[in-house]
Amino acid sequence: MITRIVTMAILLASLFGAPVFAAEPGPPLPVNIAYQADLGWLQFAARELKLFEKVGLAPKHVKFLAGAPMIAAAQGQSIDIAVPGLVPFLTGRGQGVDWVIIGVDAAGATQEGFVARQDVGIQTLADLKGKKIGYFRASTAHYGLVTGLRKNHIGLDQVTLLQMPPAQQLAAMVNKDIDAAEVWEPWMQKMVHQANGKVLALEADLGLYSAVGAIAVRRDWLASHRETASRFMSALVLASEALKKDASPGIRVVAQEMGIPEEWAAKMYKDEPPAIERWLDPTYPYSLAAGGGMQKSLDDIARFLYEEKVVAKPVSASGVIDSSVIAEALKTTKR
Repeated sequence: MITRIVTMAILLASLFGAPVFAAEPGPPLPVNIAYQADLGWLQFAARELKLFEKVGLAPKHVKFLAGAPMIAAAQGQSIDIAVPGLVPFLTGRGQGVDWVIIGVDAAGATQEGFVARQDVGIQTLADLKGKKIGYFRASTAHYGLVTGLRKNHIGLDQVTLLQMPPAQQLAAMVNKDIDAAEVWEPWMQKMVHQANGKVLALEADLGLYSAVGAIAVRRDWLASHRETASRFMSALVLASEALKKDASPGIRVVAQEMGIPEEWAAKMYKDEPPAIERWLDPTYPYSLAAGGGMQKSLDDIARFLYEEKVVAKPVSASGVIDSSVIAEALKTTKR
């Protein structure tokens, strides 16, 4: 009888376009999931649509204001799955957190870049020479800032760099205390709409693909909670399929988390929607495949962190990607 009911449920779900996943029998597996108010389309959609529960998880969602505090939480084992940026991920590695990347979310080379005030005569990145630029140290924006200046032959001694959080950058631009900033969304949109700003260049224009959230887990946790990690990733696969049919749940939650109008979030989604089906594609800029784009970004950022004295000693980016979990989830969910 139970088998017939399950079969009918799957048939009905298929007919009405709902995601289908057959969770293993037994009580749901607990998992502590860290998140930030960023473009975590897959994670937010899975939470909104209760897909974590559908794959047999009992999730607890823990909010962080930035990636750096996740390092201490990972060390204290109060979170199981984190989504820090690549800079805090590598910084955490340097501080002894033995975590690995099993996926990406909040990817967006179109979601981070340079914004300048429209009343200071800055038309291109080359015009930044002699200007005051806001940035957040030890972030991918810091990496993008230095890379952008170098590509335009501007030395760090030829600009005035002012370290401040994004919210302060916005206020400083409104008050005309800075001329430009290198920052991520939603602050780019806020500077454009609230501080008379304009986008000068995106990180994609610089050939950078480092503005991405890395789905990270401790190596020892993964070894003992493989099924939990697999179910988590399966929920993201289902979220991806759901968003392709109707992106509004993800757009709505991202707008709420970021405190922005839904039309801004809709534009961000349109510019760079999630592409979980390409995570193993070697040509994808954020590919987890051996020798793929993610490894290149990690290697480049690791060198940058040491050169800029963000870390006291070199951090190895070798062996920090485990693509087997998403490979299993893609096969399982498809089957």
